[in-house]
Amino acid sequence: MSGLSLPTLTIPYATYKAYSYDVTDDYYTFKNIRFAAPPVGDLRWKKPAPPLTQIEVQDGTIGFQCNQAISSNLFEPVSEGCLFLDIMVPGKVVRDEVKDLPVLFWIFGGGYTLGSKSCLLYDGNPLLKSAGNNIIYVAQNYRLGAFGFLNGPTVENDSSALTNVVLWDQRAALQWVQDYIGLIDGDKNTVTAMGTSAGAGSIMHHLTAESGTVVPQFKRAIIMSPAFEPQYDPDRLQNQYAGFEAKAGCARQGISCFRNVSEAVFQKANMETVSASQYGSFVFGLAIDGTLSRDLPRMELAKGNYYKDVEILLGHTSNEGLLFADPTKIFNPQTDELLTRNFPNASAATRATLDQLCPEPSQLGQYKINLERLSGMIGEWLISCNPGIHGFDLILAFWRTGLNISQSLQVDFKLNFITDKNLATGFQSYLTSFARTGNPNTYRESGSFPSTRTFPQATISSSGSTALDIGLLGFNTIIDPNTPADRCAFWEGGSWTGRI
Repeated sequence: MSGLSLPTLTIPYATYKAYSYDVTDDYYTFKNIRFAAPPVGDLRWKKPAPPLTQIEVQDGTIGFQCNQAISSNLFEPVSEGCLFLDIMVPGKVVRDEVKDLPVLFWIFGGGYTLGSKSCLLYDGNPLLKSAGNNIIYVAQNYRLGAFGFLNGPTVENDSSALTNVVLWDQRAALQWVQDYIGLIDGDKNTVTAMGTSAGAGSIMHHLTAESGTVVPQFKRAIIMSPAFEPQYDPDRLQNQYAGFEAKAGCARQGISCFRNVSEAVFQKANMETVSASQYGSFVFGLAIDGTLSRDLPRMELAKGNYYKDVEILLGHTSNEGLLFADPTKIFNPQTDELLTRNFPNASAATRATLDQLCPEPSQLGQYKINLERLSGMIGEWLISCNPGIHGFDLILAFWRTGLNISQSLQVDFKLNFITDKNLATGFQSYLTSFARTGNPNTYRESGSFPSTRTFPQATISSSGSTALDIGLLGFNTIIDPNTPADRCAFWEGGSWTGRI
């Protein structure tokens, strides 16, 4: 890296000039670095190909978000040629004052159908500030919706196509870090992958790739509200594929037809498929393909089939399922119909066990209304037992202090305005301390109100697991009520799949 004003980064296939410099917080941003060639035409549903050589210096002004299956208004043009990453580099790196900084690698969430590295919420500035500019922040794009998750037997049996290409997009960006982060004094051996929702679910798939035999390209992982579509039924996947094939004008014509469909037609089918999906479901997602993803992560974890030499910081919010629960399904028969649709192979005995663990409101159990019961089951099924409202931890993780009213796109939600910023900076200090040292407590914030507490190492009991609770009352160590041993054992056991 060189330069007296905006520095440049030269890698074998291109030279990139920093897009901007933040004078106040002393960091440079390199935007829209290609880590792979545009996955178009014959490169659709294949591993990312190496980027093409570019002779002219790239200034970061040309970049795209990937095609969104849900309208997202992320203020950036969309294109299939979207495999870019951004890097935020402390100024002291450019001045050669430090070397071998840890790397925080962000994988965004969005139901595997929407999102971008450039989403305003995912500004790495507060994380750099929290770390005292002692980390390098990297964020990437990956293919979304049908562009990244065209799965099912037809795709699996086509030698020219690859399922779960999103995992390969993420691995390509992580490999870019391994290959080139040393050029800006980043430490490739101290990479922390951090994600929420679909991003966290992706990290779980990397940890269980090929039943845990694939070495992840990161040393640590911060997994917040891990979520993934439970794509375990090949017949269901094939039906989804056939429906999408028809929408794209390629009924019974296979992958070769898809590769000749225009991006506009394909994107229209992409959005139509998701908009017609069940409430709370995004249709597309990572699927069991027998190769990279051999079973659901929860099943692999239960069997011990995961890569174990990774340090993990895990968290979730207090009401993970509410975002995915249809508020119109307020009666027991409607809930039963949804359960039948989502667990078509579950036996009568399995359904009876679920009813016992999660009783109807009329049974005077833990649920007062049916929506609470439905959201509770969904939250434990998809998220809480994989280890606020789903995604609420994002507000704390990326809260940026010192904003004026015109910049207040960050929403306070229900947090007390006097303490919320301190909650956010305290929470951020756990994350960046973990990224720097593997211990969330080493550099946790002190001297603020509410004061932080020692982040406990998780222990499991019949009541739940130990956790650090962050809420209106500040920071407190608790037994997590959202991970009860009996209900989590039910979801982890897998009887609801009909395969056990």
